[in-house]
Amino acid sequence: MMWTCVLVLLFPLLSSRFSCNGQPIATAALTPLDRIIGGFECNENEHPFLVQLYNSAGIFCSGTLLNHEWVLTAAHCNRKDILIRLGVHNVHVHYEDEQIRVPKEKLCCLSTNNCTQFGDDIMLIRLNSSVNYSEHIAPLSLPSKPPSMGSDCRVMGWGTITTPKATYPKVPHCVDINILHNPVCQAAYPTMSVKNILCAGILEGEKDSCKGDSGGPLICNGQIQGIVSWGRFPCALVLEPGVYAKVYNFIDWIEGIIAGNSSVMCP
Repeated sequence: MMWTCVLVLLFPLLSSRFSCNGQPIATAALTPLDRIIGGFECNENEHPFLVQLYNSAGIFCSGTLLNHEWVLTAAHCNRKDILIRLGVHNVHVHYEDEQIRVPKEKLCCLSTNNCTQFGDDIMLIRLNSSVNYSEHIAPLSLPSKPPSMGSDCRVMGWGTITTPKATYPKVPHCVDINILHNPVCQAAYPTMSVKNILCAGILEGEKDSCKGDSGGPLICNGQIQGIVSWGRFPCALVLEPGVYAKVYNFIDWIEGIIAGNSSVMCP
């Protein structure tokens, strides 16, 4: 119940309609949740950077490969006994170049050695051994500049494709959405600071990330600009967009950690 407890402590005014991993905050469970709503099957060759985080209970989050040794995901995806699967499309089909890794280190903002207490929903995982790039495994670029409001972006993952009842696909689904202006985000979530988050979706609803997609990338112009974090439940509601960690704000922290500077400060 880590993520639930942290959210309640940080944001006690949030309604029970908010969700962490697609369930109301008061009862959110650490099970495979979050979904792509209103999307389509991703092309099997368009996501070599997309990784699965899973354990004996199944897939619970996604992540993004940044280089041979590092994966970027959400802090609330932290679990014991994480396995990281790279080079996968259909969960029941194994490519010859598929690779499995486990975390060597897990580092979160504000506390680089304790991901149970964090102020921003972002986590770096150092892999136990370097991965080889191949047809189905390659990194995604960090952002070179802040995202533009209104940008056309894509989010993807293996989460459920229906809401509120869950239907989990065999292959990742994609949906095209837009980064929304801060006033829209603030109006949807008036108790939240928008400093280190992005809201993305469409104002009319019907397209969104939500259950099992947590930790996955929001991709704009070929770069990761957001990390799937949280939102309302059910997902894809009118004027209630999904919330993403704003990756650009964490560039110095990410690059510092990867360079070996464990004392680098969060924004």
